Amino acid sequence: MVQMTPADQAIVKAIPGNDKCADCGMKNPQWASVSFGTVFCLECSGVHRSLGVHISFVRSIAMDSWTQPQLTLMKAGGNAKCAAYLKQHGIDPSTPIKQKYENPRAQLYKEVLKARVEGRPEPTELPKPAVQRTMGGSMAGMGSGGPAAGKPGEDPNGMERLTGETDQQYIARQTRLRDEAKKTNGR
Repeated sequence: MVQMTPADQAIVKAIPGNDKCADCGMKNPQWASVSFGTVFCLECSGVHRSLGVHISFVRSIAMDSWTQPQLTLMKAGGNAKCAAYLKQHGIDPSTPIKQKYENPRAQLYKEVLKARVEGRPEPTELPKPAVQRTMGGSMAGMGSGGPAAGKPGEDPNGMERLTGETDQQYIARQTRLRDEAKKTNGR
């Protein structure tokens, strides 16, 4: 992982619609949702962070470290592309952030963007949650602490998941790290 270079920052900022916040229109956004390939202002970044990393994975364009897959998603996305997709699928641009991005059609856009980047066919519906048997024989879905999808040690969403870490453990760790960072920065 490396910081976004000035050249990469210029590429991301030059993508149509990326000159202003995807959600409120404020000029010169400095934050990004890797999940949606969009950029936004500091205030809207706080709302995105409150949605949880499973909805919108937020990074600072200038201060955070980025993986190559995250950079590729950002370069393939853009505020205008995301807004056009959402509008085409019945989500008005003025919809409040929480309702906009928690909408299943917005969640499908994340999958479409990933498919484009990975060269796969674009999905037309959200994947069905994997159902698996636990040791006790009961059924458990992915949201109930089951192992992350994908190859061991990888997170298909590019969110730096640790090998063997469940969704619940990952979210708890990210929340703890965010809270520690806030304390360190005197917030």
